[in-house]
Amino acid sequence: MANPTTHVVLCAPPKHKDAPSFSGFCEKLEVFLRYSGVSYEHREVYPFQGPKKKVPFAEIKHDEKTVTVPDSHFIIQYLVENELIKDPDDLAELTPEQRAESRAFQAYVEETLYSAVVYERWLIAENFEVGKRDTFGNLPWFLQYFLGWYFLRRVRSVLWAAGMGRHSWEEVQTLQREVFDALEAKFRRHKYFHGDERPSRIDLTVYGFLANILTCKGNPYFTDMILKSTVLSSFVKEMTTTLFPEYKDLLKKVDGDA
Repeated sequence: MANPTTHVVLCAPPKHKDAPSFSGFCEKLEVFLRYSGVSYEHREVYPFQGPKKKVPFAEIKHDEKTVTVPDSHFIIQYLVENELIKDPDDLAELTPEQRAESRAFQAYVEETLYSAVVYERWLIAENFEVGKRDTFGNLPWFLQYFLGWYFLRRVRSVLWAAGMGRHSWEEVQTLQREVFDALEAKFRRHKYFHGDERPSRIDLTVYGFLANILTCKGNPYFTDMILKSTVLSSFVKEMTTTLFPEYKDLLKKVDGDA
């Protein structure tokens, strides 16, 4: 499905090779790369090193040139538009109406659900402490403290500007439940979002964020909903088994063995 001369360097924060990224957008991009079959590797970076001061960004090597592209959405678009990978929506033979519905759900997941989950991770005190240990636990204590303080200030400012940070925790839980109900309703009828044959872009996006959420210990509210849902747990298990069999801990969790 991919141009054999193409190589992608996925620039993202450090991650364990056998577990999803702690960034939902970085995990989403890796899911697309793995599904497409394109050659890729990881390079450890931090957000301030990127062209837009955020992650992921990618160095895409093809046709004897290297192009740096920031933002998961535009990286995927670049790969598709330059015919370096096949568009999953084309492979799934989606109609224009199905593509429109997918794009709306993508925005719902990326802008509402993920913002609500980031709120849960960073703005709920007990979750913040858990997440800080998860993310920075391998660093000296003074760096853990500084980075935790720095990113908390930054996340709080971004969420406030976006509007999510102005809500109460009870209101954010309501938003999470609404997204959960919508996803469960869609996946209850079919193996994938639009049918049973093969995944499309929206399946890869949803899986990337669900895998990220299930990996992070700082979002127990939404994790609990996923694990209690036979529909979404089965979807995560199917996609993980197919694309990332090395994610053993994630497979144990959705099987109820964690």
